[in-house]
Amino acid sequence: MTAPDTASTDPLSDARNQFRQGVIACLPTILGYWSIGFASGAIGAVAGFSVLEITLLSGLLYTGSAQFLFYSMASAGAGVWAIVAAVALINLRYLLMSSYLAVYFTRAAGWQKVVGGALLTDETFGVAAQHGARHGALPFAWLLGLNVTAWLNWIVANLMGVALASALPESLTRGLSFSLVAMFIGLLLLTWFASRRKVLETVTILVAMAVVWAGSGHAGANLLTLVATVGAATLATALLRLSRKGDGA
Repeated sequence: MTAPDTASTDPLSDARNQFRQGVIACLPTILGYWSIGFASGAIGAVAGFSVLEITLLSGLLYTGSAQFLFYSMASAGAGVWAIVAAVALINLRYLLMSSYLAVYFTRAAGWQKVVGGALLTDETFGVAAQHGARHGALPFAWLLGLNVTAWLNWIVANLMGVALASALPESLTRGLSFSLVAMFIGLLLLTWFASRRKVLETVTILVAMAVVWAGSGHAGANLLTLVATVGAATLATALLRLSRKGDGA
């Protein structure tokens, strides 16, 4: 007489194992979160934001590019709605990322889809997309382990950046006011050099600069920022579609 099989599948044990595997899958990206998050926290402190404000921004806004943009616009005196619109525009890419991952997330509950999408970043999207393509599905526990690990490391990295900036002498932190502008220039150049469509991106940058230059003295900084951003992005999208049609022809 054979003994009953006691190694039956335990859903809770499986979920814990999948969560652990998601944490492990996130580890190769941790260095990137720490490097950018450290700079984000330091720049936020130099820009005059408190520890609580930076903690809330890193935990709730939770996106490096939008966080840098928030610090820049807030320091420049931009209005609330201008900041909200700019942050929303720069985060639109997450709609596309979430839509792509939804193919591997069809069996998840509604609240699981909300949590999975809310904690998604560029880095976790890349890891999750590879996992989904390899296995044909994204278990919620695995995705939660991946996303929560990235989220917590981002917050800690920001706080470490704040601690460093707070430890610096006031005379030095006043001299670091250029760092926010330098960070944006660096991010712009890194993106430009990595792009395969440098001509298109150069035209977009020049158009945005031309709009700001032409409108200076005739419109407020908030309106100019929105018009330049939306106008340049719309033109870039139109030119990209035209170039793809030309390649297809």
